[in-house]
Amino acid sequence: MVDFKPVILCVDDEEVPLTLRKLVLEKAGYDVVTASSAPKALEIVFSRHIDLVLSDHLMPGSTGTELTRQIKSKLPELPVILLSGVNEVPADAGCADLFLSKVVGPVRMCENVAMILEGGQVRNREKRRSS
Repeated sequence: MVDFKPVILCVDDEEVPLTLRKLVLEKAGYDVVTASSAPKALEIVFSRHIDLVLSDHLMPGSTGTELTRQIKSKLPELPVILLSGVNEVPADAGCADLFLSKVVGPVRMCENVAMILEGGQVRNREKRRSS
């Protein structure tokens, strides 16, 4: 039996945080794909299988909530976690499955990713892949 690793798309316009998140998530056992912009993230989400999107909220040209709405309009079951350096949850963040402050650190981030994935989203992998 082949074990699969959930695939996480990390989105951030800043290279260093994006690279660090990728390394942390890979160490936690996930396959990680990265995008440096919302348009690139959408291209990836709609062209290959992704189990979860982890996106920075404040990016040039688009916010994480705008990206989330675009993803959810076509893939409503795909979980999206928004990260922000701002501790206040934006009024429009309700479209995301979870909003995290970046100050929670990598351990809590991984715990939250696992919680969302274990909430049943990964079990729908084959169903999403076949549609």
